[in-house]
Amino acid sequence: MCFFGLSLIPSFDKLYILPVILSSLDKIMICAKTITINNLGTYIQLLAANKYGMRRVVILTTIFFISYSINAQEFMKKIQLKEGSGSTIKYDDLTISTLLQVYDEKSAVHLIGDMYLKVDNNGEPIAGFYIDNDKSTKEYYTKIYKNYFLTFMIENNNNYLSIEQAQFGKAFALSSNGSSTIGNKDDLVEIEIIDYVHEWGYDAPSEDGNSNYFDDVQYTLQVKVRDVVKNFSFYSSEVKDNFVIDIEGYSILILSDVYKDSSSLIEMIVNKKQKP
Repeated sequence: MCFFGLSLIPSFDKLYILPVILSSLDKIMICAKTITINNLGTYIQLLAANKYGMRRVVILTTIFFISYSINAQEFMKKIQLKEGSGSTIKYDDLTISTLLQVYDEKSAVHLIGDMYLKVDNNGEPIAGFYIDNDKSTKEYYTKIYKNYFLTFMIENNNNYLSIEQAQFGKAFALSSNGSSTIGNKDDLVEIEIIDYVHEWGYDAPSEDGNSNYFDDVQYTLQVKVRDVVKNFSFYSSEVKDNFVIDIEGYSILILSDVYKDSSSLIEMIVNKKQKP
């Protein structure tokens, strides 16, 4: 009589499944196969009817899901935040410290209910999140630092910070304070805001009755894919039209922006194009 267990190693969109076949002859046969999550059920059925002639298959369900859960935690760390108390978290090469401030009834009326989260790495500030009750204020819940997504989350009235490797297909805000990368070392896009200029005035002399006032910001992004480096310039007014940048098999969809005198943020999604 034979049975097998499944050892799972998740890798974002794939599972590396290692079935271990045990027999009454005390022999251990191991075979490995890489499949997508959608093909998991089909693969299990094939195992049950493969050449080993197993009459009965016992799937260790508990081990299956515990293994997946433990390994999945390596890709994202979720930290519960407590008001007024700082905490330090290790994640890869980061040493993250956080401080959450909640403005209560003792605060100024216009601040009541607002929250501010300060995030440092090795004592240096890397991100800040201000959650404003004023719905007209734009706040980005996911920001990028180097090759990491930092996301402020509110679930069931609890506050969290999640940290994960920056991957394609997710919206995030890029700061003008430094360059960041999306993907892994074998599939990497480096992106940086290298310039932004606030422009305002009239498009014609003031004495001209047809002159129009304008107020806009011109951004310049530098994008590096492998050895190819290109600069792309666009205006804030173009963003509402789904401004898209194409470079070397990747696309960058610009979603929105926030300009300040000392810094700026651009919200975007970096996608990897499907090969035909």
